[in-house]
Amino acid sequence: MDKNKDFFSILTLMQVQNTYINQVARLIYQICSDFHIATSTDFQDFTAHFTTFMQNQAGSEGYGRVLNSIQIYHYAMLERLLDSEVLAAAEQLELAISHLELAAKEPKIRINPHIMLLTQSICLLEETQLKIIESLETFILDNRPVQLQN
Repeated sequence: MDKNKDFFSILTLMQVQNTYINQVARLIYQICSDFHIATSTDFQDFTAHFTTFMQNQAGSEGYGRVLNSIQIYHYAMLERLLDSEVLAAAEQLELAISHLELAAKEPKIRINPHIMLLTQSICLLEETQLKIIESLETFILDNRPVQLQN
């Protein structure tokens, strides 16, 4: 029963993460209407890395299958959740955050209320991403099939 609880908590985190991704994407769209922000090189770099993060996340075979299915018990499927696309997505998210932090240092950008919301949302997304990866690593290690030696 504990395995099911762990699995469903990971699934819930993934659904929360998907909500955060959608919120951040909408905020970026709104923010781009501000000329001072849209022309910032750091903000453009942020949006480029965030877009790559979203593409890697959506392109992950494991994430796509899990989000479309409510019940998964097969170990190999869980292991696919930590494929190279998800890890590349995490790296892109880190790069996006660093560029957002640089962009937010500019006074004209920092005062925009959407930037404050974006910064908060992106931090929540980062926390969720890390929690998912950590939870999956733990879940996979705890549920790894025992291999018998010959």
